[in-house]
Amino acid sequence: MSKQEREEERQSLIAQLQKLDRHGVWTDQQSKNEGYPNLTLREARAKLAEMMDPKNH
Repeated sequence: MSKQEREEERQSLIAQLQKLDRHGVWTDQQSKNEGYPNLTLREARAKLAEMMDPKNH
C-alpha cells in the first residue's frame, strides 16, 4: 500500500469516526487545536473497530 493510499484510508476512517462521535477529537486540525498528536492509520483502525464492537454499547 502506498503512502497516498494509507493517507486516504486514514482520512476515510477519520470521517467515519466523526460521524459516529461528533464530539470526539478526530481530524488533524481538531487534534492540533487540542494539543494532541494526529491519529495514525493504526490508531484510527483500532478506534473504529472498538466503536463498532457491539460489546462496547
